[in-house]
Amino acid sequence: MPGDDPRHARLVRAAEAELRRRYGDGSLEPPEGLPAPEAGDVVRLLASAPDDAEPLGCAVVAPLPVAGPGVGELKRLFVPASARRRGVATALLAAAEDAARQRGFRALHLVTGTLQPEAIALYEREGWRPAPAYAWADDEMTRTYGKGLVAAPAER
Repeated sequence: MPGDDPRHARLVRAAEAELRRRYGDGSLEPPEGLPAPEAGDVVRLLASAPDDAEPLGCAVVAPLPVAGPGVGELKRLFVPASARRRGVATALLAAAEDAARQRGFRALHLVTGTLQPEAIALYEREGWRPAPAYAWADDEMTRTYGKGLVAAPAER
């Protein structure tokens, strides 16, 4: 999906607004030392209903060079309140993992926070495990997770 898709941009803004409500205005300051990925290296995912109505959620997969070669980062996995409890986040998470595999990543990492217990529960249920911090490491409200990506049977 192009980086300027207005539907994706709206969902990212909604995700950022929710993070500000939960954590305060300083919650979205970019971490120091993490280079921004090139636009062509980023995969943007958008979940939508079959009738192509308003999108149901989004996610981003980008390289994470500070974690080593072959490691990507899951960012901005977000489902608006109106679409929650329907499996959209689980489907987006699986799609993000598939997209990462297709791009050659062997692992994905992510950063979430303690005021997002539903996100933590999702990640843990789907096999994500605590991982060494790579961003916002000095914030006690931050949790970092990682997951190794096993190649799909056809890729082995």
